[in-house]
Amino acid sequence: MIIILNITIILICILLQGFFSGSEMVLLSANKLKLRRMITKRTKGAKLALTMIDNPRWFLATTSTGTNVSVIIASAISAVWFESIYGVYGEILTILSISPILLMFGEIVPRTVFQRKATLLAPKIAPFLFMMSKIISPLTILVFGISRIFYRRVGQENIDRDTMITREELELVINISGEGSDVQTKEKKLIHRVFHLTNADVSESMVPLIHVKAVPDTFSTGQVVKLINQTGFSRIPVYKDRIDNLIGIIHALDIIDVDNLKTPVKQFIREIPFVPELKKTGELLIFLQKSRNSIAIVVDEYGGAAGIITIEDILEEVVGEIRDEYDREFKDIVEISPNRFKMNASIEIDDLNDQLDISLPKDNYETVGGFLLRHMGRIPKTGEKYTFENIVFTIDASSKRTINQVIVELQAEDIID
Repeated sequence: MIIILNITIILICILLQGFFSGSEMVLLSANKLKLRRMITKRTKGAKLALTMIDNPRWFLATTSTGTNVSVIIASAISAVWFESIYGVYGEILTILSISPILLMFGEIVPRTVFQRKATLLAPKIAPFLFMMSKIISPLTILVFGISRIFYRRVGQENIDRDTMITREELELVINISGEGSDVQTKEKKLIHRVFHLTNADVSESMVPLIHVKAVPDTFSTGQVVKLINQTGFSRIPVYKDRIDNLIGIIHALDIIDVDNLKTPVKQFIREIPFVPELKKTGELLIFLQKSRNSIAIVVDEYGGAAGIITIEDILEEVVGEIRDEYDREFKDIVEISPNRFKMNASIEIDDLNDQLDISLPKDNYETVGGFLLRHMGRIPKTGEKYTFENIVFTIDASSKRTINQVIVELQAEDIID
């Protein structure tokens, strides 16, 4: 009889521990928007569930207290029971047998199951959790009282600092969030891009100097106007003596009404900031916003211009492609026939992999052109082909210095059904 009673109490404790652990995940993971829709449909328990989620402090304390009490009771009964049977080995057997069971069926399994079905389970568990919060409220109040005493001892300033979520903690929450979470796949990608923005160097987002249309400071206004009409650019970088010595930009608005087209452009040059290519992109975005600039010249460690970067280039790292005047022609991937795609060689490997669902490796290069230069070991001529696994690259256009356009053909094994 005692054996049956002990087993029954231990099983009840495991079930309660699993309920409290799972309920905690429900409170943290349920989708509020879906719960509000359930309320409009008069789903039983949905309103109570939303109230708990909007006021989580008391109910999270309830789940924490309930979990700990269940574990303590189950462990204590097991220890006394095993010790009465096996003597001094009872404690060891408790650790080896009950602890893994409590961990697996009282924590891991319920947390995983409840998180995946958090929104669906929220209305169902809410009434029982509310009832349990009333039953164990004396213990919960005691926990709150001890916490307040501890907070006063430590100091509120330290508590506030400790409760601030760190970037690493937020990334962990995003990475482990699954079905039923507010954080969906697209949102995860967006958040990760924001995190990447703070760590990425400016050189990853800039328009390389080789793709920049610039004019010497000896040009006349008429020559610059002609280039503006040809390219459609409203801002033309200006260099002195050589292309890597950029000194500013000419804005179309400044010369559009000039009567004498032979006027030197020097007097219309606008100074823009110079930034090192190793500056973090997130820092640059803040700097450009504060200084009210929309474009900057990127310089290398020797002071030579490496390229230019605009606010649009930075924002593209977060939200994807934004058309601006410095985007190269054919930057998008264009399907020219079944499983054959034409693109600018400057498209990034990550974008190509995402859009074509392939797995080109990344090394010390970021673009398709860089991939081909790295693997071919030279600058290929127009018309040359290169095969990587079951992907055939055809050089559609190249110059003496770089690859301009590429055609990618997916063969049988890489074709997505």
